[in-house]
Amino acid sequence: VGYMGGLVTIGAAISKMDTYTGLNNKLKLVTNSQVELNQALGDTFKIAQNTAQAWDSVAQIYQRFSDNSKRLNITQAQTAALTDTVAKSIAISGGSAASAEAALIQFSQALASNVLRGEELNSVMEQAPGLAKAIAQGMGITVGQLRSVAAEGKITGDVLVDALTKAKISVDDLFSKTDFTISQSFTQLSNEVTKFVGEAGKGSGAATALGDSIGFLAKNLSTIADIAIVGGVAMLTKTILAQTVAIQGSITASVARRAA
Repeated sequence: VGYMGGLVTIGAAISKMDTYTGLNNKLKLVTNSQVELNQALGDTFKIAQNTAQAWDSVAQIYQRFSDNSKRLNITQAQTAALTDTVAKSIAISGGSAASAEAALIQFSQALASNVLRGEELNSVMEQAPGLAKAIAQGMGITVGQLRSVAAEGKITGDVLVDALTKAKISVDDLFSKTDFTISQSFTQLSNEVTKFVGEAGKGSGAATALGDSIGFLAKNLSTIADIAIVGGVAMLTKTILAQTVAIQGSITASVARRAA
């Protein structure tokens, strides 16, 4: 009850709407039609819920693969499959929801630069050993050899796609043996709330209306502030006059009493 109480506040609702809008924006950049966008939203949400990972982070991985889809020669279906393998690999690592999200973000940055090494590799090895193991297995090397191979810049996007594709069956098998932690279950709940609030806001136009209103306020704040100041001065003047009249009346009454 306490957790849900924190999720249904106005501030939380706005945050969830923003997250949903951000998801849409990310996926719009890598899709060419509403049909593809709907498919991407559906795929990423399904992957996030099936693996108990943060939807926004899963969408980021999906976006990075999609960004390089032409160069990597992968389809939208393959993009979803690769994203699923990455999410499952992180899930079987057994870390907290926060560390899993951090690992997803670092891995997405590696995809953006088309090479896994340095800080991104360290994050994956420390916070998502399951993903590191999957990559090493797919490359036919040990986890211990990853650092030396990465230092030579050999873990490129093409290599990652090939390695993760080869490791998929093994990852799926290991994932099927795991159970979700309470923390992961809360991540699923948070994803559902994001989807519900986001779709409700989008469908009713509430998010757009609120965003437009805040944007109008931002663009016209100085004018509004000037009006408020003028109004405030007028109110202050009125209050001073009223108080002056009251004090004057009090003095007159006091003089009359003294005379009596």
